[in-house]
Amino acid sequence: MIKILAGLTGLATLGLAVGAVAGPVPVYLPILSLAVLLVLLVADGVPLVKTRVPLVMRFLIGLFAVSFVVLALVASANGAGLIPETFQPFLPQTGSSIISAILAIAHLAISYIPVIRRIAEMANPFFEAKDRSQLEMGIFGRWPMSLKALGLGLFGVIIVLNVIQVYLLVRFNFWYNVFYTALQEKNASVFWAQLLVFTFLATIWIIRGMTEAYLTGILKLHWREWLTERYMRQWLSDKVHYRLALDRKSTDNPDQRISEDVRDFTDQSFDFYINIFSTSLNLYAFVQILWTISAQFPYKIGGFDLSNVPGYLVWVVLAFAILVTYITHLVGRPLIPLQFGRQKVEADFRYNLVRVRENSEQIALLQGEEVEHAGLLDRYKAIFDNTLAIIYRNLKLTIVTLGYAQINAIFPLVLLAPAYFATESMKFGDLQQTSDAFTNVQSSVSFFITSYASLAVFKAIINRLTTFDHAIEQADAARNDGVEVVPARGAAAISGENVDVRLPTGERLLDKLAFALRKGERTLVTGESGSGKTTLFRVLAGIWPYGKGRVTLPRDESVMLLPQQPYFPLGTLAGAMAYPLPAGTFSTEQFSEALVQVGLPQWSDRLEAHENWSSVLSGGEKQRISIARAILRKPAWLLLDEATSAMDEENEGGLYNLLRQALPDTTVVSIGHRSSLAKLHDRRLGIVKDDDGARLQETPLAAFGNA
Repeated sequence: MIKILAGLTGLATLGLAVGAVAGPVPVYLPILSLAVLLVLLVADGVPLVKTRVPLVMRFLIGLFAVSFVVLALVASANGAGLIPETFQPFLPQTGSSIISAILAIAHLAISYIPVIRRIAEMANPFFEAKDRSQLEMGIFGRWPMSLKALGLGLFGVIIVLNVIQVYLLVRFNFWYNVFYTALQEKNASVFWAQLLVFTFLATIWIIRGMTEAYLTGILKLHWREWLTERYMRQWLSDKVHYRLALDRKSTDNPDQRISEDVRDFTDQSFDFYINIFSTSLNLYAFVQILWTISAQFPYKIGGFDLSNVPGYLVWVVLAFAILVTYITHLVGRPLIPLQFGRQKVEADFRYNLVRVRENSEQIALLQGEEVEHAGLLDRYKAIFDNTLAIIYRNLKLTIVTLGYAQINAIFPLVLLAPAYFATESMKFGDLQQTSDAFTNVQSSVSFFITSYASLAVFKAIINRLTTFDHAIEQADAARNDGVEVVPARGAAAISGENVDVRLPTGERLLDKLAFALRKGERTLVTGESGSGKTTLFRVLAGIWPYGKGRVTLPRDESVMLLPQQPYFPLGTLAGAMAYPLPAGTFSTEQFSEALVQVGLPQWSDRLEAHENWSSVLSGGEKQRISIARAILRKPAWLLLDEATSAMDEENEGGLYNLLRQALPDTTVVSIGHRSSLAKLHDRRLGIVKDDDGARLQETPLAAFGNA
């Protein structure tokens, strides 16, 4: 689409350049035409430019290029006398095409600013998504289209609506002159006629505002949904979430970044862009008005008349705003790291509150309320200190912004009043129009001042999402680190040679480990606490990212690991038993039979009940449900990491015998400390460490049973 626009723009600007020789075309049009064409070529990628501009920025550049062509053609047609005089009051100003060219050039320039580039790169994938689906449009129903078409289409419409907004503001500005002059001259007919004009303009203003608000909400909603899904997919893919959790230094509170930071990014990035775009158009339109009116307001300082300086009112506004903007930046700059820290401490506090809620029973049994209370207070103290620093910094910033706002209320009138009082021919409508133009220019150049605090928050959000992206990239890259687990054709064992296992800190846990877990043999793995048994099982399951070496296992044979603390998702009991497979994978009869087998027949009538099963079930019941999962799944290899430790020895033995009967083709490998486990296994391997490394050493089962 952008390339087609570039081609059409090139042809149009070439036509204008030729017309400049033969017809009444302003001299700047062919020059700007060449500049816009060059911008389009650079944005679309040329040999001299290595980095292509992101699609979302190329779309905007193309949109402004088309606007330039349209406005240039209108200016040319008007100069040639082809437009009737009736339409003259409604035509854009002669130099309006200049702002379109400037905006195209400016968007190319700012696309190379690092922070703008980062925002565009974060937004760009949404505007490039080509998958078609039925997209929900609220009152407009469901439309079959791609996210790219939806995003760019709504973006373009919203920009057009903002152009209409600025056009209406200009019409209102001229209306002020006529309306207030009619009041001054007590001209009733003009007064009532202008009220009708106002009603017409106000109606368009309301319809435009309603349409923009609705379409903006739809665009943000789809953008947030897409970006949230993207982050969730990256976070949950290939054990990235697990590697991030192991390395707490890489990123904090991914849940908060996916939920709140994504929401704020989609809201604020779009709002800031539209506000800046609208402000730029507003500035351009009213600068022209103020520039023209400046000559009508003589203002003498000593013997010098400022009205002799072309557009002196514009220069006064700019000088004042630049000064206050610089002061605002100096005062408000520390807000950026403070806002970044605020997101972190707030998320930490919320995370610990959730932990207390989820572990309330253990805390109550251990009477740990006072300790938890003290810990929560410490974390809230971090929020208090951070918020206090933000309040203090905002106080300084507020002094600047509120002071500027109060001065703005009277500054235009103070500046214009001497000329108004000194010039008898000047009308009250002239003063009102000039004051309104002055205020619009002032508010436009003051955007940075009035928005500094929210810009600081937005910059902190971008930083948090950027660090989250980098952490995900590093965790994803680490998937090839660690011990390599390789399926081998014809292998009859899970085996390893020279396997090194490290902790996240880099500390050695197991070094030069050699082992062989033979198929068909029920093996018990023993060792001292902290010797690395559980971590070894994580290596065999293929999730531990720290270490090196190679483990081979039989090809096309599934490995299932049951931890000591089973995980239960929210939802039905059937869903929890089937996890991570869909509940529909198994029938109600299969679920009920498995519950009976593991000794929980009383739960058979609660299969479709929605509960927080992790809190409802006891420790022993949760481990029984975990065994039921294995019976349903029937893996080739079953690794039990103290998966029956919450039961007494008799029930533990019963479940091991159940596994032998229900899963005759499954090889069971267990970690355990009880001597009673010896008679339930065929073989025992103990982790032994010496100066040469570590190994799984064959140890008589009887020796463990008698210990």
